[in-house]
Amino acid sequence: MSRKEYLAGIGKAVLGTDPRGPEPDVVVLPDGAGVCVVQPVRGGGKVYVAHDESVLFAPSSMDFATGLAAFLGGARTTRKS
Repeated sequence: MSRKEYLAGIGKAVLGTDPRGPEPDVVVLPDGAGVCVVQPVRGGGKVYVAHDESVLFAPSSMDFATGLAAFLGGARTTRKS
């Protein structure tokens, strides 16, 4: 499994994607910052995942660039154990 696939798996778990639904899009972030998993359904949102496995959830109402800026600036969402 590649690092991209591993990080995407974390993002999918955070989103709670349905394996019967559409496959989320995975975007490799610039400068090796990680990946962004985008749920391609209305209200699905995005999860930015760093290489240290920390994440930032962004609602679908937030555009990609705004979420990316927050993520690169260090914003993170607390993950439940």
